[in-house]
This record gives sequence, C-alpha cells and structure tokens, in this order.
Amino acid sequence: MGSDAGPGRRICGDLMTVPYRWFGQRRKVKDRKWPCNHWRGFVVGTAGMVLVAFAILDYPVGVMSKQLDPLLHRYGNLLTDFGKSDWVLIVSFLAIIVGLGAAGTGDRRTRAKGVFLAQASSFVFAAIAFSGIAVALIKNTIGRARPNMLAHDLGPFSFSPMQFDADFASFPSGHSTTIAAIFTCAAFFMPRHRVLFFSLAVAVAMCRTIVGAHYPSDVIAGLAFGAWCTYLVAIFFSRYRMVFRIDDGGWPVPRNSIRALKPEFMRHHRAPVPKQTDLDLGTQKGH
Repeated sequence: MGSDAGPGRRICGDLMTVPYRWFGQRRKVKDRKWPCNHWRGFVVGTAGMVLVAFAILDYPVGVMSKQLDPLLHRYGNLLTDFGKSDWVLIVSFLAIIVGLGAAGTGDRRTRAKGVFLAQASSFVFAAIAFSGIAVALIKNTIGRARPNMLAHDLGPFSFSPMQFDADFASFPSGHSTTIAAIFTCAAFFMPRHRVLFFSLAVAVAMCRTIVGAHYPSDVIAGLAFGAWCTYLVAIFFSRYRMVFRIDDGGWPVPRNSIRALKPEFMRHHRAPVPKQTDLDLGTQKGH
C-alpha cells in the first residue's frame, strides 16, 4: 500500500501544478522590461493641440454651436449616444461569458476559439471600464464649465474644481474617451484599417461640439486619453501573452487574427488537392 500511495500522490501533484505552471510562465513574461511606449511624442502632440484649441477654437465654436444648421444638429444627436459606455460593457461582458462557456466544451478548435473570444472581450471590457472610470474622476476634479454655461457668463476658462456637477465636467469629454477606446480596440485588432478607425473616431467624437456639450479641446483631450488608456491595457494584456504581443517597434499587435472567430459555415473550405505520384498514369497526348 505504501508503494502505491507514493506514485498516486506524485501524479496528483503533477496535475495540480499545471495551472500554477501556466501562471508562472506568464509571471516570467510580465517581469520582462517594458517596451518603448512612445509617451513623450504623444504627450507633446496632444498638449499642443489642446492648447491651440483652448486659445483659438473653444470660444467661437461654443458660441457657433447654437447657430448651426438643424441638419447638423440632427447628425450630432444621432451619433452622440454612441459614446455611452453601457452598451459596450454589456456586449463585451456577455461575450466573455460565451467565450468561457465555449472554452470548456467541444473539440480543441472550439475551445481555442472560446479562449480567444473571452480574452479579446476582456480586453475591450477592461479598456472601456478603465478609461471611463479614470476620465470621470479627472473631469470632475478639474471642473471646467460646459458650453451651455456661456449663457451665465462662464466661458472656456471658467473652472470650479471638485464640484461633481454635470455642468462643470467638460474637460476631458467622457463620450470622446469612450469613442476613442472603442475605435482604438478595433484598430489594435485590425491594424491594417487603423487610419479608417481613427478617422471614424474623430468624426463621431466631434458631434459632441455640434450638440453643444463640449468644446473642441475637450474632445481632443478625450480622444487622446481614451486611445492612451486602451494602449496601456493592450500592453498589460501582452505582458501576460493574452490577445497581443509587442512588436519590434514597441506596439501591441494581435497574436491571432480576429478572423479566427469566424463561424465554420462562413469559412471557404478549399477542395482537397489530389495526391500526386511520381508516375503519371493519365492518358498522354500523342500516345
């Protein structure tokens, strides 16, 4: 009995160490040197655009937003709710549950898809939640007056810190932060189309100035902040070898293509190539 108990304990011990080994490998990757995160150029460029908008654009745009064509107001009201984080958090959370369910059932391919879906959805959820919570704290701490306060002689340079009042929560724009986080997530998953995604982010976020909810500098700061938060979350995930890896330039790139999640019925299956032999037994021309 003593000889049987020893090997059994060793087998159980080996099985129990598998998940700890998995975490241990990621801990070793996490402890590597952080990549170049390009923060200096990003901060200087963002600060320059925000200061120019503060000095030149904010007041005239804030006044002009009340006099825009009704068609533009309709466009702004149509797209402004896209920057609400609720729908993204709910969809990504449901996708995490679906991915975890698929990761525990089915064949190996299905489990791999489930793991990737759960990790990718967790990245989107973390990016939106992290940027949303951070920008809410920052803009309420700064306490900048919104454009609608121009009627009360409170212009772009009016601040009332720590008010935690919606009328004094203009800088940075929370909707623009969420919009930037959404499109930056898409740009990380599909790097070839990143110019298109960033252009869409700017076009959608600018509707916040059209509806008179924010100044241009609020939108610029919100876009930059949302993209930066998403970038940091992507680096964090890459350090645990989840979803992303870091390329030679220090940028997170996807470990797998998003097309890997395409359902089987949508895939184009190639016809099997017939086996070739050294001897051609077919009818030859001229024989």
